[in-house]
Amino acid sequence: MKQNECAVSPVIGVMLMIVVTIIIAAIVSAFAGDMSGGQTTTPVASIQCSIVKPDAHNATLTMTHLSGDPINTRDMRIIVSYKDANGNPKQTRTSGSSVSILNSDDETVSVKVPYLADPKVGSLDSTGDELTAINYGKYVWNIGQVVTTGNAAGFTAIFGVDPSTDPSGVNIGDTFNIKLVDINSQKAIFEKDVSVR
Repeated sequence: MKQNECAVSPVIGVMLMIVVTIIIAAIVSAFAGDMSGGQTTTPVASIQCSIVKPDAHNATLTMTHLSGDPINTRDMRIIVSYKDANGNPKQTRTSGSSVSILNSDDETVSVKVPYLADPKVGSLDSTGDELTAINYGKYVWNIGQVVTTGNAAGFTAIFGVDPSTDPSGVNIGDTFNIKLVDINSQKAIFEKDVSVR
């Protein structure tokens, strides 16, 4: 008796096509998984920002974390853009800068600005680890916390312009673009044009 083997060839062909499809799907899935695994997420935060010039020789940047993700300042860069007195565009980029500031006891302390103004963490009157904890790059900026440049030296270190000099200094009504960038993802956390008041 002779067996009919006509249907064997199409069945083997269909099975091979299914196996090839499964292998291709596995390769694509593995590749796509590797691509997304290397990306970092950018913190999302609502930040209030102000620049105040209380007198002719001083200006202070103050930023308050209103809501969103905690921000590790070690992973954050500050970019300030503005036009100088001659209308030329200027930009400074920093991951904090050390300056000398007087504390409430009229003692000079060195701090990396913008420093954390939270007495629960430390203050300019602190010493040792408590003073180090408020230095930019050493703290995680949480909801409700305020960071500041503190004085004219801190402002100059971040902005690259001295608020005490005229006319190229800082005047009420001047506008600065403040941008906070996550170093890991290279994406903006915050960006706003802020006018000096």
